[in-house]
Amino acid sequence: MLPFDKLAQPIWEASPHPIAVVSFEAEPRERRFVYCNPAFTVLTGYASSEVLGGPATLLDGSKTSHELIEERESRIRQGKAHDATFVHYRKDGSEYLAHATIARLVEPDGSADFLIWFETIVLPLEKPRSDESVDANQIVVPLTLPMPLKEFPAGVLPRHLTTHPDLEALKALWNRVRGDRPMPHRRELDLKTVAQWAGHLSIVTVTSDARFQFRLFGSDLAAVYGRDLTGRFLDELTPKDLWSVVILHYEDVVKTRMPLFAPISIANGRWYSEVSRLLLPLSDGTGDEVAYVMAADYKRVAY
Repeated sequence: MLPFDKLAQPIWEASPHPIAVVSFEAEPRERRFVYCNPAFTVLTGYASSEVLGGPATLLDGSKTSHELIEERESRIRQGKAHDATFVHYRKDGSEYLAHATIARLVEPDGSADFLIWFETIVLPLEKPRSDESVDANQIVVPLTLPMPLKEFPAGVLPRHLTTHPDLEALKALWNRVRGDRPMPHRRELDLKTVAQWAGHLSIVTVTSDARFQFRLFGSDLAAVYGRDLTGRFLDELTPKDLWSVVILHYEDVVKTRMPLFAPISIANGRWYSEVSRLLLPLSDGTGDEVAYVMAADYKRVAY
């Protein structure tokens, strides 16, 4: 087994999210666990002594996707991280659905002897038996639960879908800058102009093949979404069936060329928050087509 002392980090021990490290051999079947934190053992039911030295396939089973495993290996060979939703198996044989992220732990010289593995439960696949009590602390909701597609008119918003004063101010700025045009140019809403919202903003480019790629992702958004999405395409994010609803929000903005209030609910592991979200179309200055979509996200506040 490869040494792991130089990689151990005390903060991993306290993390509520399952974290493991496996040795990085070229042949996946030769990889072995060299570290797992307490959250990993709680989730899987394996003691650390049973995990360490065990095969990296320990949690795989009959429903674990071979296609996703092949995709993961391809990404790792390219030096890229891979995240996807897998069916995994606990020690007692029960299934669970987890969003797993795996990446190289790169040394200063660019080499990598280990892979780090993070898991977040997405949704339990098995219901507890009626004679079993359910611990409220174990209830987990999906990674992303997009909610309404349509904009809600003022005065009839459900209480849990309230907007945010900063979103109203941003929409007013968008209207003021566009004047009598369908939408403002991207350069008219530069970071200096939108400085008060900057940390909450993201901008996607609408590509020629009608995809959406994040070109800007505000510093405050990583705390909301659990990761920095700069450079990522929306249709590459997982779970795909959930992010597809977010894509519908963007497609609606491109089609209508109008702002859209599209609140969503975000969950990651044991935390959960509702987010007020405003999408705004922008042009590139060469025509009236939507070239970019600016979004502002704020955790919802009670009124």
